[in-house]
Amino acid sequence: MEQNKRISDLLKNTIGQRYDAMALKMIRDETELPKNTIYPLRDLGQHMSLCQAFALSRREGKTVYMQKQDHWCWAPLIAYGMVELKKGTPEFNELLPVIGINDPDAAAAFIENMPHLPAGAYKGILTAPLGAAEFEPDAIVINCRNAELRTILMGIKTQTGTTMKTEFDAIDSCVWGIIPSLTKDEYRVSFPDPGDFTNANTSENDVILSVPKARFEEFEKGLNSLNFMGMKHSFFHMNMEYDFARPTFYNNMFRAWGLDEGKSYAIPNF
Repeated sequence: MEQNKRISDLLKNTIGQRYDAMALKMIRDETELPKNTIYPLRDLGQHMSLCQAFALSRREGKTVYMQKQDHWCWAPLIAYGMVELKKGTPEFNELLPVIGINDPDAAAAFIENMPHLPAGAYKGILTAPLGAAEFEPDAIVINCRNAELRTILMGIKTQTGTTMKTEFDAIDSCVWGIIPSLTKDEYRVSFPDPGDFTNANTSENDVILSVPKARFEEFEKGLNSLNFMGMKHSFFHMNMEYDFARPTFYNNMFRAWGLDEGKSYAIPNF
């Protein structure tokens, strides 16, 4: 798990994030689970949403395993293949009027085209802080601020030579922001959705970047490039202009006080 630690350290050094990035792995064989794994229903006696599991890994350093019965939110059950959703079923029809699209046909098409893993392919979802993860992730999920993401994007661009493409939705960031990384090996950017904010206490100012396993090496090289060039997040700062221009009355007052004068401008209609 040396790469986990390297990328974790590079991220901390490059953008100075408060919390570690998160390692995410889809589990087929539960014998792969680390010994310190928490099962929400079994160990805590409660269900939780996937974004809450993410928060436990990100903020509290816990290794969490979400089986089908642990989930308390519909979207990841469908997207991560824990259940199968077919058009015309009662549960499909239940979702139609609340998906946020007025046209029923468009709403149905939207649901059918949501990114998802094959139903039944995996038994659960494993998450842990990246630096301490005892497994090889399928994706790295990074919560950061806007300016920190800007720095990371510079590193990615050094390797890809192109700009990043992504898709946004106001809800289901655990779907749109991560599943394409698992199915298409794409970087994805998303914003914490309402559930992530209200239930998992994630900051509204966070931006979420998902890095697919196929791009770990590329991602690491990009971060190394930034560090080599000295272009860390701390490198960028606002430049303040001293001796800035002031309204004319400043100079008049400063002259009366025997102080230096400078550039001035008239205040309109004053």
